[in-house]
Amino acid sequence: MITRRMTNVWQTQMNGKAWLCRLILLFCCQLLSLQLAQAQRVFSGKIQNSEGLPVSNATVKLTGSQISTQTNSSGVFTINLPSKNALLQISSVGFQNLEISVGGDENYRNIVLVETTADLAEIVVVGYGVQNKNKVTGSIATIQSDQLSTVPVSSVSNALVGKLPGLIAIQSSGQPGRDAAGLSIRGFDGALVIVDGVESSFNNIDASQIESVSILKDGAASIYGARAGNGVILVTTKRGNIGKPVIQFNGTSTLQRPTYFQKMLSSGEYTTLVSEAYLQSGQPANAVPYTKDQIAKFYAATEPGFYNTNWQDIIMKDWADMHNYNLSVRGGSEKIKYYGFLGTQNQGSFWKKNGGDYNRYNLQVNVDAQILDNLSFGITVSNIVDVIKSTHRPQNGGGYLFADLYNNKPMYPSAFPDPSKVPYTGSATGGALVQSDMELGGYNNTNTQNLSNTAYLEYAFKGIEGLSAKAFGNYIQINDNLKSYGRPVDMYNYNVDNQTYELVSQFNANTPLFQQKSVYKTLTGQFSLNYKRTFNETHDLSAMLLHEVISYDYDYINAGRTDFTFPTLDQMFAGSSSTVSNNGSASQMGRKSYVGRLNYAYDQKYLAELIFRADASAKFPADSRWGYFPSVSLGWRIAEEEFMKPLTWLNDLKLRASYGSSGYDGIGDFQYLAGYGPTLMPVLFGGTPVLGITSLGMANPALSWERITNYNLGLDFAMLNKKIYGEFDVFYRNREGIPAKKTVSLPSSFGAELPLENLNSQTNRGMEFKLGTMGNSGDLKWDVSANISYQRAKWNHVEEIEYTDADAERIYKLSGNWVDRTVGYVSDGLFTSQEQIDDLTFKYPGNPTLNLGDVRYVDVNNDGELDWKDMVEIGKGQIPNFITGLNIGLNYKDFDLAASFQGAFGFYKRVSLTSYTKTFFDNRWTEENNDGDALIPRLGGAGSNGYLSDRNFIKSDYFRLRSFTIGYNLPKSVLVALKMQQARLYLGGTNLFTISKLGKFMLDPESPYAIQDGQPTTSYYPQQKTIMVGFNVSF
Repeated sequence: MITRRMTNVWQTQMNGKAWLCRLILLFCCQLLSLQLAQAQRVFSGKIQNSEGLPVSNATVKLTGSQISTQTNSSGVFTINLPSKNALLQISSVGFQNLEISVGGDENYRNIVLVETTADLAEIVVVGYGVQNKNKVTGSIATIQSDQLSTVPVSSVSNALVGKLPGLIAIQSSGQPGRDAAGLSIRGFDGALVIVDGVESSFNNIDASQIESVSILKDGAASIYGARAGNGVILVTTKRGNIGKPVIQFNGTSTLQRPTYFQKMLSSGEYTTLVSEAYLQSGQPANAVPYTKDQIAKFYAATEPGFYNTNWQDIIMKDWADMHNYNLSVRGGSEKIKYYGFLGTQNQGSFWKKNGGDYNRYNLQVNVDAQILDNLSFGITVSNIVDVIKSTHRPQNGGGYLFADLYNNKPMYPSAFPDPSKVPYTGSATGGALVQSDMELGGYNNTNTQNLSNTAYLEYAFKGIEGLSAKAFGNYIQINDNLKSYGRPVDMYNYNVDNQTYELVSQFNANTPLFQQKSVYKTLTGQFSLNYKRTFNETHDLSAMLLHEVISYDYDYINAGRTDFTFPTLDQMFAGSSSTVSNNGSASQMGRKSYVGRLNYAYDQKYLAELIFRADASAKFPADSRWGYFPSVSLGWRIAEEEFMKPLTWLNDLKLRASYGSSGYDGIGDFQYLAGYGPTLMPVLFGGTPVLGITSLGMANPALSWERITNYNLGLDFAMLNKKIYGEFDVFYRNREGIPAKKTVSLPSSFGAELPLENLNSQTNRGMEFKLGTMGNSGDLKWDVSANISYQRAKWNHVEEIEYTDADAERIYKLSGNWVDRTVGYVSDGLFTSQEQIDDLTFKYPGNPTLNLGDVRYVDVNNDGELDWKDMVEIGKGQIPNFITGLNIGLNYKDFDLAASFQGAFGFYKRVSLTSYTKTFFDNRWTEENNDGDALIPRLGGAGSNGYLSDRNFIKSDYFRLRSFTIGYNLPKSVLVALKMQQARLYLGGTNLFTISKLGKFMLDPESPYAIQDGQPTTSYYPQQKTIMVGFNVSF
């Protein structure tokens, strides 16, 4: 009982104390809130641009705190500030950052942000980081997203053509899914492409996903070491930003057709050519394939059996279609930023019936989170699916499908009364009537999935100002599935008189099926320490130490069968088990690297950058596995000097100089090992054939990477508030240790396959110049720039024989000569009179019987004989020495216009027209025209007519309108009513016109040089001219 009472008393006392504590706490809170209310105030303002228009989504932040806000669509903001004086930081995309001081008694202010009309504060992506452009000391060219997506293209590499000085882009095909431009920097071989920090292709990324593209052309590329010898292309995709979520939808519908195409012949023209070639080769006239009367009937095409089929109209579309749609969302806050993208593209083929197409699907999501004040985390997930459906017969690089097209003879019908019967068209393959239709001829389909996952964690040390650590990881897996199937087809002739069908030809009777599945995996890890700080407002110092590891894994398996019992069942199990074939392999490779970079700027005038990279590659033996690649670059911002201040019209003048060492290890994996492989022929063991193994060659434990040294001197300038701006660079490149074999130094009886050795060397030199103007006058704004670049390479040393003959040395020796030098014969047109033939003072090889229309060569050395000693330099190679670009951007009120012109000069092509085309027909020599300048000599003429000479090796300079677009933006009053942020309609096109000598031969100047069955050919899927209409809408 006593205990119980004592407990009650204690509880009563405790309850009383609790109430007292609550009262005291409530009083303190009220006092504190009163103090806070007295200590804070509400500050408001309106932010506008220089034209008085509101700036929405601008960030206003209290310096030294996490307090921030954003402006609304009217440019108005409100923020809580302390009663004392405060510093506000204001930033917005497209404007210079601004810091203002707000007095303690100030509650409102109108604020004007200045547009970044000069790009001196522009952020440029460099290796493993970013820099302010005014502090860049290397030769780096950059293009932003708005310039890339002006005119949507199927492959983003085509959007770079002509826009970046020093970048050579050549589009050699228009085939859906395989029309990417080949890129090289300053004429070097394939550049290293880095997408968001990792090595990857960017041809299947939608241009709308990309934030910027930078190319590292000089010592700046040394930061990528052994992979950077040919320069580096840095692609940065979009990420979230601070602001309200912006949802954007883009759509484009495009029509496309070949820029040039060699039309097919009519029946009359075809039979004329066949008979002409027969007679002019000296064959008896009484056996001519087609008489003059028959040819006339084919021209008329009015009698039964005398067909004149226009295969081009039957097989090909006038225009093929392409569609591109994408949806994105972008926004965030100080704590979290996000970006999401979903896109699709469909590109049709110009084959009229079941000719295949290309479909691409892009998905990307990234999030950047500020977990703590000094800890941030980011993640990116990307998935790209490419589906290419194509014909069984190839279409590029000497593609047989185009040979099939021209093998469709116009004298044959395209259809029979019985539609189930396939007409014979004069070709054993069925020609393009069969082979362009995947339902008839078969298919070659590729399905590729590219998965990429990235995460990073960045920590800023509180105890050391400016010091941070970053961990970065990426995993890429590419799953590639190929399936190829040749459908069997029977082809018939039709007898009109008795209405019967005759089986004439069969193709793919064995029904070949081939499938391959491959997986390519790349794992990248980067761990870095970064330091950035300014001392005494004079010394800017930044440094980076990075460790990188990369592993590569590749694995594939394939199988094939033939002789399918039911050809419509195109699955592996349905083929004959007696024709089974299979194969598979796997490979691994890895790299390990240490990277250091130090940047220093004194008083914003004197700049220096030091780079050092150590690379270890598993491609090389342990003793030569490590390579060391230093770089140094210096800059002097002359315009910042006191003695330049009187020149108020000069905005920027910066001198740059750099030296850099890098490497190139693209020689295949483990070439330093001898290795073993299966024998070509089996060995009988007990009557059973068994494949053995054999040595693949000798080992070279000293094999290492190429050593490349770059020297660059550059000047950047801007004046009159960028009314005039530009840049100029000259460069020299030395390339040593190019792998080659001493096949010419040792006798052929040596008895073993020689290994690769670092033997050859080469130099390259050139220049780049860009000049532009930007500004505005009233409602008109403009940005117009032109660029030109030059490059040419020369062999220093090539492992070759010791020449003892002066002519052989002059013609064949490579060492000391230009890489693109081409030698051939000199001609003086065609023979047009018997007198010219009779007056010849030298012999042709083989003493052929020469006639009118044969090529009239020149005996250069006057030795009485036409032979290899008469060859001289007749031109350069197929890579242009000069590349030019002209880019125009205009805005007038709500209208915008953009045009990009591109030119290439100083290169040649061997012009070999496809036989039996209208171009071939119109450019041939005949007895009637007796044209000494005709490109095609006498049909059936002398064998020497096909020699490479100055008559068929033609200068291929061109200038073309690469892209054009004109757009209209809906007025702001309409946007407000529709509750939209932006809406734009546009009309555009690509490759709209071209000026080139090759035009009269219906050849695109970017057409590839290909060999088909040992002969030059122009059989390839041609480049496309496009016309499009599209829209951009954002909310």
